[in-house]
Amino acid sequence: MKNKWFKIVLGSMAAALLALSLWGCSAKTKPQAEEEKVLNVYGAFGGVKEIIEEFEKDTGIKINYVSMSSGEAYSRISAERNNPSADVWLGGGIDAFIKAKEEGLLQPYQSPNAKEINPKFVDKDHYWTGVNLVTIGLIVNTKRLENKGLPEPKTWDDLIKPEYKGELIASNPTISGTAYFTIAGILQMKGEQEGWKYLDKFYQQTPFLTKTGSGPGDVVTSGEYCLGVVPDPHNVSVEKSGAPVKGVYLDKVLWWPSPVAMIKGCKHPKNAQKFVDWVLSKKGQEFIAKVCPRVPVRDDITPPEFVPNPKQLHFIDMDFLYWSKKRDEILAEWSKRYQALVTK
Repeated sequence: MKNKWFKIVLGSMAAALLALSLWGCSAKTKPQAEEEKVLNVYGAFGGVKEIIEEFEKDTGIKINYVSMSSGEAYSRISAERNNPSADVWLGGGIDAFIKAKEEGLLQPYQSPNAKEINPKFVDKDHYWTGVNLVTIGLIVNTKRLENKGLPEPKTWDDLIKPEYKGELIASNPTISGTAYFTIAGILQMKGEQEGWKYLDKFYQQTPFLTKTGSGPGDVVTSGEYCLGVVPDPHNVSVEKSGAPVKGVYLDKVLWWPSPVAMIKGCKHPKNAQKFVDWVLSKKGQEFIAKVCPRVPVRDDITPPEFVPNPKQLHFIDMDFLYWSKKRDEILAEWSKRYQALVTK
């Protein structure tokens, strides 16, 4: 009888301990379940308000988004490496993502949707994936060209012809990321030795340099100059539709991806994966193409009518890792050759 009573008491104690344990687990997992509905994002991306609203509607996950430049995002993620505040980094310069990968600040993730994207737009180790493409072309003031009796340029070599001297505007690569990768693209396209020779002639055409990548579009739109080297020229045409301007892509297209990446040690990895999957999905890509009209990374996406399909463009092969590492060296050489343009 005594042994039987002991077994009953022991069994009751075990049941109580199990109940306490289960309650404790439940108490611990409940806040985690609440966290699963939150995602913190750093980045610089067009149409982000609409993208956030659409993602939240589809998933029920609330996004806290902080807008900043690529350099600011990289610096903050680096400073927070031991206790990340953000889960995802969206948009910005590819060189900053490459540097973050090398310094162990990103977490690799191969989204199942990445298989639909051209491999040249995806990091080979899946630390970042292109969401859309920044492309370089010209904004052309058609009225000024006509008044001067000048033909519309078709190739990069056309830009260094004597008739365009003083009519070509570009931006400062020591300030503008767009300008740096334009230079890197030219050096990649022509080879470094011949590329610098081309740039010597290119900068003889330019009376001055703007500080921002969008600056050339503004002065061409105002009718002061014929040609401006700009990112995403198809967008300039739409935004400035009241002016006699058009976007033009030359024979070879300089480009870089605007990526998405997960941050190493992020607090909401499952939600981060859901966000990456969503922005790379066909539905996400179709929505993004409407609110951030750039060249898409998926061939099965039909962008707005004024945005070229990637199949229509002749992309050069870009070694982003090489040019990111060479940035300081290239800019030092550029400054030695063309610093006078900055002071004009």
